[in-house]
Amino acid sequence: MNRLSTQPNHNSNMYMITPGACLDAHAEHLLESEVYQAQEAQCRHILLNLQGLTTIDSRGLGKLFLTYHHLNRQKIRLSMVNPRPMVREMLEFVNFTKLVRIYDSMDEVVALEYNILESPAVH
Repeated sequence: MNRLSTQPNHNSNMYMITPGACLDAHAEHLLESEVYQAQEAQCRHILLNLQGLTTIDSRGLGKLFLTYHHLNRQKIRLSMVNPRPMVREMLEFVNFTKLVRIYDSMDEVVALEYNILESPAVH
């Protein structure tokens, strides 16, 4: 069974969603629900933690594209962190990485997001 866990971070206005091992037709409704919760929490950045994700099927890829476009219209950023090599390869193959930033680690997220938030140009 696919499970998602979430973790809002009110200090940085970021919401982390951690999908289960497979992003397919069964998991897409869970992802949709978690994205909705992040929107209700008025987060401006949703981070998908992909460390446990091993498989994405075509329906899961479609859901990622739809989610990105939906969030983009609402001025909510979507990013990903720590995908396994095969998952990253698939995301690169379908050019998803041209739309959504992929971080290699949570340390990188914290370092770069802190710099973005502290930048005088962002206000």
